[in-house]
Amino acid sequence: MSRAATGGMHVKTLADGTLGFELRFRVRGHRESVTLHERAGCRCGCGGGWDERSARRELGNVLARVHAGVWQRDEAHQRVTAHDAAASRAIPTFHEYASYWLQAKSDGVLGETPIAQNTRADYLWRLRIHLLPFFGPRRLDEIDADRCLAFKAHKVREAGDLRAAISAGAELRDNRGRRIVPLSASSIRKLLDTLASILDDAIEDGHIDRNPARGRRIRVRVPKPSRTFLELDELNALIDAAAEQDAPATPAKVAASGGDTAMKVALRLSRGHSQTAIAAELGLSKATISYHARRLGAATPVAYAGRAFIARVLGYSGVRNSELCDLRIRDVRLHDPAGARFHIPDAKTESGIRVVEMSPDLAEAFVEHLDRLGRAGRPTGPEDHVVQNTRRGRISRQRVAQIVRESAERATMIRRDRGLPPLPKTTPHALRRTYISIALLANQFDVKWVMSQVGHADSKMTLDVYAQLEQRVKREHGVRFDALVRGARAQLLGSDLGPQFEVSDATDADRSR
Repeated sequence: MSRAATGGMHVKTLADGTLGFELRFRVRGHRESVTLHERAGCRCGCGGGWDERSARRELGNVLARVHAGVWQRDEAHQRVTAHDAAASRAIPTFHEYASYWLQAKSDGVLGETPIAQNTRADYLWRLRIHLLPFFGPRRLDEIDADRCLAFKAHKVREAGDLRAAISAGAELRDNRGRRIVPLSASSIRKLLDTLASILDDAIEDGHIDRNPARGRRIRVRVPKPSRTFLELDELNALIDAAAEQDAPATPAKVAASGGDTAMKVALRLSRGHSQTAIAAELGLSKATISYHARRLGAATPVAYAGRAFIARVLGYSGVRNSELCDLRIRDVRLHDPAGARFHIPDAKTESGIRVVEMSPDLAEAFVEHLDRLGRAGRPTGPEDHVVQNTRRGRISRQRVAQIVRESAERATMIRRDRGLPPLPKTTPHALRRTYISIALLANQFDVKWVMSQVGHADSKMTLDVYAQLEQRVKREHGVRFDALVRGARAQLLGSDLGPQFEVSDATDADRSR
């Protein structure tokens, strides 16, 4: 009677952190082995992947076939390959899972609440342009730390090459004619954060065991940006420059000698209406309106964009860029001069949903802006936006940022001509910080009230501006120091003690304040 075939199993950890189960046995006096690989992420009962229990069961099957004399290496390879193929089908590709992940985030299935439309658009950009071309066709279990590091290196190198080309004078544009801007360190970090978030949820869903996009080597160091705000004179310079770039409040008069259509076109051109608006009002083609405008000798009027109004609202209320873009006329209350305000019904945080009080000057700017919209033929119904694009719809955040940037550039040119320093980097967020600085000074550093105005649940940003203001006040300490030393010198030389006492009194007053 022949002795039953025996064998064993050796468990080893592979380079990618998964396990391998090496089945060892003898066939007709020769040593044989079959290695089964653990497929990361197949421990969820889906039937794919090898674990220690299923590997021992497979070892029993192998030994039984060896004992029966029917074991063949090719057949064993086919069994393992078929098992691995089933595991491969159970694990989605990155493209498949990322598509599910984005939809689940939008529906609120993943996360506490559904993500906002702007957030979804940002995620979609990160996936389509950057992550999917690199990871898309790969299964989740095929994405390892080396692949994630290769993605990071690719993006860093790509951004460096673009900067070098732009510095050399190249004007790079995409297939839609838009200027190509190299990714900043913070943008690359956001891409890696998105990748890590997707793989975190893949772990929760049982597709993988570890997240290769987490770790010290995958991090990107982002220099802390210099957060600043405008001084009072700089804010006024910005608003004045924006008003200078805007369409004139009183367009040039255009007269027509005859013809009903020509007279109607001339009247609307005199009111500052754009040719597109005139075509819509009269039910005529743009070509017809352009023909009459040329015949009348009228230059194409600059469409009213509300540049000065945009700069004033951002600097006088501290609203976010997106909140200004979403603001509708129905949310503005101007009937009470002493209690003018507007409502932010939708914001990125719950604390952002608030009522913003307007100063008298800001309320007057709202009245003038809405009046100019009406005189320019723009819609001013309750559902219409306060700030509109050229198509009378919602203006984009990018356009608002461009208006602020162009106004700051113009203000800097004017200030340099006058021998004044340029404006610091000015963005809508810088104007938000500017409002916080002014509001803190105007309200005796009432931090809670300022936080309620700007919609802050966390006081970090408000207190950061507060710290900058406090540091600015401390700049006067050096002047006081010199005054004290000069006073002591005067006392030593026996001169009048008046200046010393004046300095002391001023210091005590400052201390009590």
